[in-house]
Amino acid sequence: MSLNNLSDSSSRKERKRVGRGAGSGIGKTAGRGHKGQKSRSGGNIRPGFEGGQMPLQMRVPKFGFSSRVSRVTESINVSQLTEVKKIDIQSLKDLGIIKKSTRKVKIFGQGKLVAKITDENIKVSKGVTFE
Repeated sequence: MSLNNLSDSSSRKERKRVGRGAGSGIGKTAGRGHKGQKSRSGGNIRPGFEGGQMPLQMRVPKFGFSSRVSRVTESINVSQLTEVKKIDIQSLKDLGIIKKSTRKVKIFGQGKLVAKITDENIKVSKGVTFE
């Protein structure tokens, strides 16, 4: 082994500079071929595009729906209401127990409710008892 036999590590290979003249071997079109969308600057097709054919995600049938009632309904546990004095929608919103958009509430769980329910939009499950 001598100094003239040594070679640089392949992990430190210089990057290929494209589009720098015909003599470089990768000049002119710079490996992009001639014409077409993908040869242009910024030109590329979006993911899922199938050349004009109806794409897979649009061929698959749609199913299910989101109930409009469930968007405004919330369920809470009895244990969250231990220190609440009056149970109505507004007081639960003020305490941060339910979201501001909530219109209906159902109270679940096993336990006793000390406070009185003053709102007709609040339902209670069978496991909840009143003092």
